[in-house]
Amino acid sequence: MSASPAKATAYAIAATFVPWAVGALLSFVLIYAGGYPDDEGESSWETFSGDWLSDWALAFPVLAALFVGVLAWARPTPHRWLLATRNTVGYAGVLLVVSAVRFLSDGAGEAVDYAFVTLLIALFTLQLPLCAALSAALAGPLRIVTDTDDADPGADVAGEPAAR
Repeated sequence: MSASPAKATAYAIAATFVPWAVGALLSFVLIYAGGYPDDEGESSWETFSGDWLSDWALAFPVLAALFVGVLAWARPTPHRWLLATRNTVGYAGVLLVVSAVRFLSDGAGEAVDYAFVTLLIALFTLQLPLCAALSAALAGPLRIVTDTDDADPGADVAGEPAAR
């Protein structure tokens, strides 16, 4: 049994938009709030808004929420930590793809390198750990995790219970 579309949507929004917003806040406080202009003479707010409020940056949480929501709705799982791991890997994957496409469209030669730097920044601004924690914490109350007793994680391919 999969979660209802409304619950999957609420789950996806909470599990993706909250980490993205916390990452933006921490990024502003830790990286951009120094107040010094960058090499091109832009203020820290102009640099921050160019990085976090651009079209590509705003498309990321929407695409991540869509991906996590479809995953929660279409592929239910009986284990909250499996769900948290799957959602965090999906969040990171969408971040990598959106970042690589963004840097490719900007004409950067090392778009994949910049995408992995963006992923590293997501780790340091607590986006990835918060995505995992929220995914696990919200799975129970929103009933995203299936509650079947016949799900045996040690079962083999034929469906026979694993030897204990």
